[in-house]
Amino acid sequence: MAFMYPWATKEYLLWEMSLGQVILYHNVGVDIKNGTIKKGPKKLADKSPEELKKIRDELRQKYGAIDG
Repeated sequence: MAFMYPWATKEYLLWEMSLGQVILYHNVGVDIKNGTIKKGPKKLADKSPEELKKIRDELRQKYGAIDG
């Protein structure tokens, strides 16, 4: 991870991020490195509140809710 994100030290990943966040950053980093993301990540700011709630609920179902 540190090759893609200089701030992603082992300690930061272990103590500050959930497993779902680590997997998300890894997948996005690999996609950027391989060139499969051409326009960049989709911007959440462009979505409506209903779309954001739907995305949030899908992610919570898939990865579990984050406590704290």
